[in-house]
Amino acid sequence: KDLVDAGVAGIVVTPLFCVRAQSRRYQNPAWGGATRAPFVNAAVVVESALGPSQVLQGLFAVERVHGRLRTQKNAARTLDLDLLWSTATSSAHPTLPHPRFLQRAFAVIPAVEAMAAAGLALPLALQNAAKQHALAPLVALP
Repeated sequence: KDLVDAGVAGIVVTPLFCVRAQSRRYQNPAWGGATRAPFVNAAVVVESALGPSQVLQGLFAVERVHGRLRTQKNAARTLDLDLLWSTATSSAHPTLPHPRFLQRAFAVIPAVEAMAAAGLALPLALQNAAKQHALAPLVALP
């Protein structure tokens, strides 16, 4: 949880990012290796004049500050920041929405919460995904 909080704090202070809302932190079982500690996830709604690729590069810079080195796909990581959705445009690089976003309860549920807190209308695909994941094993952290 502390690294997620630090990652959010890094986003808040990133120039050209304006944080409109954020979700609670959620804990869920680790996947991709059952011996890993549970994951903590959150979502942040950011406004920016930057394009998707530049926003993603800004997120990667925050990761590096917190010890993340992208050396191998799906490797264990200290912090994982992703650009999941953009209301401004779809994008081929990075692919938007994120290719597996709607399949992942640990991303959908915090994203819906943050988007609602920001007063954004939820796209139908996201509404449907949220209904599908309503019973996911996520635990809101204090």
